[in-house]
Amino acid sequence: MTSIQDTLVQVQLRLQLVHGHRITHKDLAKMAGASERAVAEWMRGATAPMAMTALLNLLARLAPKDAEEVLRRWRQEAHAEALTGNSVTLETH
Repeated sequence: MTSIQDTLVQVQLRLQLVHGHRITHKDLAKMAGASERAVAEWMRGATAPMAMTALLNLLARLAPKDAEEVLRRWRQEAHAEALTGNSVTLETH
């Protein structure tokens, strides 16, 4: 099974490609709505939030198009929350 650490590294690499520059733990923390320390711990495999593991396990059970739809809706809601100032969970450029 792929670890949370491996998955986060893949996400970080893909974000770097999308944004065209290095994505730091500080950047990931801001995007995730988490502390920089928490992200650093996740990235080195020291901790893995149970909710994150559970969510990834559930998404992995979906067909790719269904997982994409779930993530698309999450992105829309996070963007709307960021615009209204209720919560910053996703940063888009």
